Amino acid sequence: MRSSLPDTEGYDALLGPHVSIVTGKGGVGKTTAAAALALAGVASGRRTLLMEVEGRQGFSRVFGTQPWDYAEREFRPGLWGAAIDPAESVYEYLELFYGLKRVQWMMERSNALDFVTTAAPGLRDLLLVGKLYEIAARRRPDGRRAYDLIVVDAPPTGRIVPFLQAPEAVTDIVRVGPIRRQAGQIKEMLTDPRRVQAVIVTLLEEMPVRETTEGIAALSTAGIATGPVLANQITLPRLDAAAHARLEAIGAERFRTEVSDHGARMSGRTAQLTLDLAGAHIARQRHQGALRAELAEAGATVLGLPLLAGRTFGPDELEVLADVLALQVGEDGPRAEERLDADGYAAVAGGRV
Repeated sequence: MRSSLPDTEGYDALLGPHVSIVTGKGGVGKTTAAAALALAGVASGRRTLLMEVEGRQGFSRVFGTQPWDYAEREFRPGLWGAAIDPAESVYEYLELFYGLKRVQWMMERSNALDFVTTAAPGLRDLLLVGKLYEIAARRRPDGRRAYDLIVVDAPPTGRIVPFLQAPEAVTDIVRVGPIRRQAGQIKEMLTDPRRVQAVIVTLLEEMPVRETTEGIAALSTAGIATGPVLANQITLPRLDAAAHARLEAIGAERFRTEVSDHGARMSGRTAQLTLDLAGAHIARQRHQGALRAELAEAGATVLGLPLLAGRTFGPDELEVLADVLALQVGEDGPRAEERLDADGYAAVAGGRV
């Protein structure tokens, strides 16, 4: 079931830039997609950091770990996690750049932190993006980057451009000094497509797709490169159009009779409901395809993630999603091949098998 996207090659097609900033409309599953992306990074051999900046602890829940904090911790081989908090970023900034140690208790007692994070528009976001910049610039003793890949679970698409343009907003206010200089360096990183890409997560539904296309345009205007769009929770096909046509042809009563002939009991109402559900399923498959085509027309490279139905969703399911991404860029994905048949994979990959 391996396929290769046009003009792409392997994991570099998915994870080429150093930083992937994952965004999407609320409720589309961007935290899940970010986790799958990070696991794909680990599978590619990249030393990977997974960051959250909204304090929701989504990763600790899905991976079944202790709550994450500001410290970067390796919670599984090759994968580190951290929850970046603007307050901690303030304290670290003051210590690193101004040598002010042990000021946390003073700022908390004087409410100075509230002033620092609200005095200028975008300063709170600048502190979060600034921490990302610091981690991205960090090096190991041998000169290699601290992390080969950084995946950020970022704010939703409605806030992502102001979030990423926080350095520019601050430089409009702060004309001189180290804050302006550092903000300029951060902006340079964010607008370099070799270093940063935005990855938008969507559902194949009207509102998320519309917000995704608007997000692509807004990011482009802001000078921020957009990577692949991840279409999440794609419904897998349970019957094809030909099978549905046969059901429609025989009708509910004959369908009920044939089911009864095979030893099962079914009422006429249940038989009709079954045919109605089959029709809705086929309509859903076609609707997904049309919305995916709409994204492609907007210039997006779309990679799919299937809806995995089950009692629980945890690390094993994330590994499957990571392998689904791997297959779509021409890499091995054994867990995905175990879970998806050829028709299911074709639905997820947009017909590429």
